[in-house]
Amino acid sequence: MTELQTVTNEDTVHALFFSSLSNSDSVYWETMCKEINLTLKTLATGYIWHRDEFKVCLPILNDENCALPMHLIASTCFGDNIEDEWFIVYLIMELSKKYSELIIQIIDNDGDFMLIEAADYLPKWANPETTENRVFIFKNEINLISPDLASFKNKLSVNDAIELLVKFPEKTRALPEIKNTIITRIGSYPEKIKENIQRVIVRLPLEIAAVLKLKPALIAPIVTTYCNHDIIDVKSVGNIDLSDYVYVEVNFTKCLYAMLMHSKLIRSVKHKISAEAKRDELGFKITFGFQMLMKTAAKDIFCSKEFIKYKNNLKENGYFRNNIEHSKEYNYLLEKAKNYFFEMECPVSTYVSNNVSSIMATGEFLKCKESLKEHNKTDSSLNEDNDDWLSIEPSQLNNMLNNRYGNSVKFNNDDIVTPETITTKLTDFLKQSSDFEGVDTKEKNDLESKNINFDANEFINCLEKMMDLVSVDMHSSSETDSDFEDNLTDAELDEELANKLKSYDVNRSDGNKVMFNLTQSIKEEGVSGPSSNLLSSIGINKTDLLDSDDD
Repeated sequence: MTELQTVTNEDTVHALFFSSLSNSDSVYWETMCKEINLTLKTLATGYIWHRDEFKVCLPILNDENCALPMHLIASTCFGDNIEDEWFIVYLIMELSKKYSELIIQIIDNDGDFMLIEAADYLPKWANPETTENRVFIFKNEINLISPDLASFKNKLSVNDAIELLVKFPEKTRALPEIKNTIITRIGSYPEKIKENIQRVIVRLPLEIAAVLKLKPALIAPIVTTYCNHDIIDVKSVGNIDLSDYVYVEVNFTKCLYAMLMHSKLIRSVKHKISAEAKRDELGFKITFGFQMLMKTAAKDIFCSKEFIKYKNNLKENGYFRNNIEHSKEYNYLLEKAKNYFFEMECPVSTYVSNNVSSIMATGEFLKCKESLKEHNKTDSSLNEDNDDWLSIEPSQLNNMLNNRYGNSVKFNNDDIVTPETITTKLTDFLKQSSDFEGVDTKEKNDLESKNINFDANEFINCLEKMMDLVSVDMHSSSETDSDFEDNLTDAELDEELANKLKSYDVNRSDGNKVMFNLTQSIKEEGVSGPSSNLLSSIGINKTDLLDSDDD
């Protein structure tokens, strides 16, 4: 979406902000950019971003030949916490409500992810191949440009799409069910901000405690740095001094807290700590992550290889407009480029370390340190939240998945789960056709939807004829079997019976083997895995096969 956007495999949200007023005045857009960022800062008060903060900016390159009208851009990597993505949707909906002239386009690595959420209510024409430049947020509504307004024959440009949205706001408005589904997925913000916070008491060195007190959001890069460390990062950190410490409340998101709690504790001769002391362990991990973060950051970001590459890219794209290096105009453009790089393009470690350095250079930092010392290294006046939510029972997980994706149970409540029923259901399931959208049940649904005309008299006649045929066949078969048995000796009859029993035992043994293999697989894979997922597709829960001892 951005001209200089770094290629990344991480999950990222991209947004473009256009104006229905077709305003190309640069002053208008600079003012709008400042106002939007101030609004975003207010709306996101207390929110801890997992990686990148969501903010808008003017594109650094103004290409006159660009097919896009004047606009603002935003590119935010949310990494492992998908909640950031939906919080961004909430922010955009609020911006659309406040600034009625804004027309906003938003996608992620998967495309129009909002439509994926509302897939059950989409019109038939909408799919990933047909919705390019047809999905927008305008006046706090989800808007879809149908092929009735713009044919699929030619690719729809953004300029034409904006014109259609302004001209036909009612015709492009999506069904209420689509918007309601998206609003439901967003949740109850801004109240949800507090719900996602986990307060924890940890023991930290005084300086780190003061930094996090003044800038709580810095906990995110510290935690992700620790959780993603390698052996080189560990070796780069020297001795950690935990003598000058204080107890302090640290705010995590639930995602960050779970990540840090379940990350392995780094053990070495230099750093010895008891894994049983939760507050000490978390404090050690935070301290280690902080040290790694500061070690890997470039001392001068504008001498880093990332900035040099960025600057060369600008030169190749004509950003400096042939101005002589160090001239007044050149220096102005260079300063503007530096600000853009620091806010939008530089590595996270570099951005954070510069923020930390700026915080430590303030008088407020010194006052905060003195205030923390007054706690006298005790935690009696501090509060923390319960973390029982970290433990979840399989049944709770099933309920959550059923609420989210629906319950597709194919067994009746009075069905007995046996090896034979499982193999039969699995065989039927595997016979169904499937593609990237899942198992195709269309044929089954079509059959269920058809009306059946039932003639009772004809049905009785057919039954009588069938019974007559069966009676004749049974009589004939009985005579044949009797003649056959008369011609056999007792030894031959015993052998025949033994072969039939052996065949039955083999079939029954196969079913038991299937049951045994499934239960063994479920035991080894833990809470969830391929075997339990396959069984759930035919309506069998793990608890139907395993008893309490197995669990």
